[in-house]
Amino acid sequence: NEKLARAIGSASLAKIDRMNQQDLANTAWSYAALEIQDATLILAIAQRALVVFSSETKLEVARDLALLAWSLAKLSLATLPIMSSISELMMKQIHAKSSGPQALANTAWAFATSAIRNEPLFEAIARLSLETLAEFDQQELTNTSWAFAEIRCRNMPLIEASSVAILGALSNGMTEEEVARGGYAMAWAQDRHGRSDLSRALVSHFIAGARCHSMAWGLVIQDEEWRHNAPPHGAVCALEAMAQTADFGKDSAES
Repeated sequence: NEKLARAIGSASLAKIDRMNQQDLANTAWSYAALEIQDATLILAIAQRALVVFSSETKLEVARDLALLAWSLAKLSLATLPIMSSISELMMKQIHAKSSGPQALANTAWAFATSAIRNEPLFEAIARLSLETLAEFDQQELTNTSWAFAEIRCRNMPLIEASSVAILGALSNGMTEEEVARGGYAMAWAQDRHGRSDLSRALVSHFIAGARCHSMAWGLVIQDEEWRHNAPPHGAVCALEAMAQTADFGKDSAES
């Protein structure tokens, strides 16, 4: 409802100095989730948030700060000056160990999506992520891994640990679609990091359980072809077997 969005935007701008941390984060997130473009409002929220969010180091502040970064990236409003300021505040949260998995993953995703390579920030995210990796769920693991691969920040301890953690996360009461999507995202990240051995192992794991997305097979098939190394029981062989089932035809059509 564009008329309602404009009315909310005007009212929010008029009262922005009275908006608290949660008001700012929730408003930015709502516009981003609905993909409503209101640059004047969102940038005003960002400027106000940089002041409000600087007062404390705690989980809620880190979460909302990351949500702001996510919203700016989602709406293509993540300017370098604003994201640099967000990075400084997030670094304080990370050093205080007050950033949870969601905040770490959303921050990494926002900077990678905006093509802003901030090595100190990504190194800090990697350090705290490694310490708290057991707390990450499937989406947080794959979003973080994707972000590091997309921005080409190669932290092998993190990608190796995430590769182990994802096997448990993807087997923990998730739907077939979630497993397939998460498995592909992780396999893509592993391959982009130059670790085709990890992506091959991940795909093999899901082949064994018949829960792998056809696009993930494609990554391994591509690697086998480029390397001229297609083992007798490799991805091509598995793909041929899968092609004989109804599930593969459905999967390919939905892709």
